[in-house]
Amino acid sequence: MDLEVRLAELLSTRLCHDLTGPIGAVNNGAEFLGEEGFALQDQALELIIGSAQQAVIRLQFYRQAYGRVNYQGEASLSEVRELADSFFSDSRFELAWPEHYTDSAEVSLSRKMSKLILNMLILISTFLPRGGQLSVILGKQSDGQVEVRVRGEGSNIRNDEEAIDALTLKTDFADITPRSVQPYFMARLAESLQVKLGHSIDDTHFEIVAVHP
Repeated sequence: MDLEVRLAELLSTRLCHDLTGPIGAVNNGAEFLGEEGFALQDQALELIIGSAQQAVIRLQFYRQAYGRVNYQGEASLSEVRELADSFFSDSRFELAWPEHYTDSAEVSLSRKMSKLILNMLILISTFLPRGGQLSVILGKQSDGQVEVRVRGEGSNIRNDEEAIDALTLKTDFADITPRSVQPYFMARLAESLQVKLGHSIDDTHFEIVAVHP
């Protein structure tokens, strides 16, 4: 099978899995409304509206993280932060992305590089099953290279060796699964940007650093 086709299939499987929750909740709410004599009409409507909003937010986020976007020009980091903030607002995560790390006068990033940040957030969140804090830090190294640091802190960090192997491209593509396709995709995205990725992990944190020449 063509590699690009298999990658698309695996990412589609991953997306369908991540969207099943809110879309399924919309369907459940609609079924409740359709039941004769159902007394909790207001609660069912709230379920439908809330779940539909969550599905839209996830679709907007995944479109930027995985989809084909206009790569020309500089990213609006404030818009990227708002997108990420909305994505994690209804979750067990607190996003710490200070406003001064969206200032293009300090550090400017391409739109494709901002796509990498969203993927870093996705991956790190999967390592924190109980939630926690996600931090985004942008800056420049002494040699002028741009450094993007995304850090997750919480309890019982899950050391997912399958994901780490995919992130470091130690896994053959034939062995990539829907579970490991996102870190693999992220690693290939970084490679296309000539970005060097590094990571560190222990019981309370998982951090990924991306250095852009």
